[in-house]
This record gives sequence, structure tokens and C-alpha cells, in this order.
Amino acid sequence: MTTAKKTSVETTREQKAKIKQKVAALLAKAESTEFPAEAQELAAKAAELIARYNLDAAAARDDKGAKPEPISTVDFTVSGQGWHGKARSALYWAVAEATGCKAVHINNKMNGEDRLVTVVGAASTIDGLKMLLPSILLQAESSGAKAAKEHMAEVGPRIDTAADKNIERRSYFRSYLEGYGKGVAEKIRATRQGIVEEMQEDPKALILVRDEDRVKAEFARKFPQTRLLPTDKKNAAGNAAGVRDGRLADTGQTKVKTKGAKVIG
Repeated sequence: MTTAKKTSVETTREQKAKIKQKVAALLAKAESTEFPAEAQELAAKAAELIARYNLDAAAARDDKGAKPEPISTVDFTVSGQGWHGKARSALYWAVAEATGCKAVHINNKMNGEDRLVTVVGAASTIDGLKMLLPSILLQAESSGAKAAKEHMAEVGPRIDTAADKNIERRSYFRSYLEGYGKGVAEKIRATRQGIVEEMQEDPKALILVRDEDRVKAEFARKFPQTRLLPTDKKNAAGNAAGVRDGRLADTGQTKVKTKGAKVIG
């Protein structure tokens, strides 16, 4: 019986499919766990798998003398439901930037409308973000709702009116989402830094630098004029809880201000 030899393209497709299956399994587990720290760890591991595979694939293209993969741009639509759109888009922005992409908010106002987070990055990284971002947001919203309920059980009796209680709950939840995004982003950055330190003298290190430069150049070409969002007051308890669940330090103040992300519109 004669069998045809697999082409390099077929082998690459199979490898990519296997990585996607592993990533999907990690994210599914992250979405099902009741423990935010475990969810963070699983999401970061998924991001690491994607990063390592993409780097190996880029090195293989280099070895063959092929062109580097294209730089892509994608618009992520972020729900404004509950007037929490700014917090959701802040999470998307933080995680996307941590993976080596560049991101910008478009029409990111405090209202109930959907808005866009436009991300520029290497095509394979963008592909990975399409899996990562919705999953991480789902994790954040699930744990944030639980954390907000616990917070209100503690502070609610000290708040006089139903209206003020609603303001506190919504403020806490929004700040939690943004803090959660910061926590995930920090873990992903640490992972990427670990990969860089592992390589040291490895030629693969040059690929990372080259891709970062290409991403920055394409972002500057597409968005020559961006501005920072005005800083929003955060509910420090919510922000700290989100960041804590992202394995970062507590802020310790009642109200804090944070630097905004880049925005158009």
C-alpha cells in the first residue's frame, strides 16, 4: 500500500489545529472554574502556547527564506450593555497590548452603545486573540458579578438609598472588569518576558523585535493621530479585587485615577 508523504503545509495546518485544540481546552477550563486565580493562570497558559507556536512558525519561515507573516488589523465589537462598555473595552485593550499588538478604542464613550477596539498585530497573534479575548471577558464578568454581590453584602447596609447602592454596585463591577484585564495583561507580559530571557542569544529574539517594529509602524500608519482617554474615577475596591484576581497588588485607596488608553472619537 502506497501513502503520499505529507506536505509541509499539511503538517503546519495539523500543528496549528492541535495548538488551537489545546488553547480551547484551557480556555474552557478557565471559564468553568469558580476560582479567579486558576482562571487567570489558565488564560495566561493559553496565551503562552499561542506565543510559542507563533514564534516557532515565524522562525521556520525565516529558515526557508520566506517573507514574514502579514500584519493584520481587526475590529473587535465590545458590548455596551449595562453601560459597562468602557470597562469591557479597557480589558480588551490591556490584554491585546500585552500580547505584542497595538490597540485603540473607537467611539469609547460612557453609554450603552457597542463600541470598537481595533487591534493591529501579527496575523497569527490576531488569530489567537479572537479566541482569548471573548473567553477572558467571560471569565471577568462571571467572577466580577460574584465579587460585586459579595461587596454589596458588606457595604450595602451602610449606604442609605437604593439609587446610591446601584451606583456603588455598577461602579464596583466596572472597576473590577478593568482591574481583571490589567491582571491578565501582567501575567501575559511576564510570560513573554520569560520567553525573551530564555532565548537570549537565539536568533528567534530578533524575530520578536522585528515583528514589534512592524506592528508599531503599521499602527502609526493607520492611526497617525490618537489621544489618551480622560482618566475615569475608579471604585478602588472593585479595581483592587479585579487586579488581585489578576495576581497583582491592591491599590488601597477609596477612589483612584488611572491613565487612559489610546482612543479615536
